[in-house]
Amino acid sequence: MNNKSLMLFTILLAVFVVPSSISGTAIALPFIAQELGNQASALQWVVNTFNLFFASFTLIWGAMADKFGAKKCLLLGVFVYVLGSLFSIIARDLLLLDIARALAGIGGASVFASGASLLIKNFEEKERAKAFAFFGTTAGLGITFGPTISGLLIDTFANTSMGGMLISYRAIFAFHFLVLAIVLLLGQALPKDDSNESAKNPFDILGAFLFVLSLFSFMAFITFIAYFDSQTLIALVVFFVCGGLFIGQQKSLHVKGLSPLLDLEVLKNKRFFGFSLVTVIAGFSFVVLLTYFPSFLQAVWGFSASSSGLFMLALTTPMLFCPFLVAKMLNSGWDTKRLALMMSLLMSAGLIILAVILYLFPVQWQILPVILLLFIIGVGMGLHAGGIDNLALSSVDPSKAGLAAGVLNSCRLGSEAVGVALYGALLFFFVSMSVSFLSINVADINAIVAGNTKDIADGTKSYLYAFCATLVILGVLCLVLSTYVWRLLKQKQ
Repeated sequence: MNNKSLMLFTILLAVFVVPSSISGTAIALPFIAQELGNQASALQWVVNTFNLFFASFTLIWGAMADKFGAKKCLLLGVFVYVLGSLFSIIARDLLLLDIARALAGIGGASVFASGASLLIKNFEEKERAKAFAFFGTTAGLGITFGPTISGLLIDTFANTSMGGMLISYRAIFAFHFLVLAIVLLLGQALPKDDSNESAKNPFDILGAFLFVLSLFSFMAFITFIAYFDSQTLIALVVFFVCGGLFIGQQKSLHVKGLSPLLDLEVLKNKRFFGFSLVTVIAGFSFVVLLTYFPSFLQAVWGFSASSSGLFMLALTTPMLFCPFLVAKMLNSGWDTKRLALMMSLLMSAGLIILAVILYLFPVQWQILPVILLLFIIGVGMGLHAGGIDNLALSSVDPSKAGLAAGVLNSCRLGSEAVGVALYGALLFFFVSMSVSFLSINVADINAIVAGNTKDIADGTKSYLYAFCATLVILGVLCLVLSTYVWRLLKQKQ
């Protein structure tokens, strides 16, 4: 294996772990709740913290890779991810696990930002296209098989203990730890950073701090909104203050001719903005299902972790072929406006119809329609994954493509983080509402939200009602965004 092949293999190993962590970790939530406690907000943050810091630090690592070198940043990020995985294994309470997942999210962001930077700098044009095809395919494989691998690991080690600690869900984090430890060992295969290529502009530390704090406070507001207490109001105030300061500071850098962390000027381009909103729809539909549908399968249908992971292939399999399909569609002259609308409607309408079938159809009639709807939503996501970046970035001036890519990725990752947090808040709200018409106790709300419904009277009914109501609200929101996407794309630039 030559140096370039070994470098590509090393990067792809790391790339596989990150999306598999996003798609696979949520399947462990009921098991985490059984062992570490089922406090709803703390449990939500097991998923939220990874998504939050992954979204926040993708921009930051990209800027740092330009400033300090992609190899240094990639290996540092992988090391942080390894630490996060190790702390996730040994965590004995939800707070430590939340902190560990935050570290993993920070490290995961480096893998994508710095890994892509290494490919750009070390592969020529024809080789680069092939390398990025492997990069995208590997990410798709991670998303596709993350739930399946995680479910199999949980069931395999469900009754295994080590040092007085049940392995169970910890096998997922151990898998991440081992794979990324191999990446660190192979790190010598990565080419040295060229000191002459470091960015001339100083790294925007203030912008990075305000960006992270803005997104964190907004997600905290969404998480606490079901309680609507002083914490909710504090989070909202912090969001408005930090968000306003961040926008003002980024505009100031733009005016001064310096490189802002996030150039918001490209959002004035209506086509770019319209295509970018499709990523928000994906974050509020596909990513929510990817994260939380395994919990539904275990809580309502009584599936095991491994069976839930296998069932999720109905949703994730289209990620393997739809990116190639959309490329053929675009090359054959498909109207881009209609294509963007089709992606959006497949995901948003699919979400609403799924909720209706789960709530109204008899259980024995549900499995085949649900598999079909998950596949349809997955097709919408797969078409989006393969085409929306090309459509969005092609609508801006080539000289601004780099800045536009930063905005697009922030929109995508931020909406995924916010969508998952919004789902958790809505689920808690509707489970709390069900107390008024079902035979459940207030003390059981957290357990139901965590998916542990077996020993609770009407617990399954409460979870089903809350899950379907949440999907309908998210689906309607996505439908509204779909109509706005159509309006934006119809307007003349």
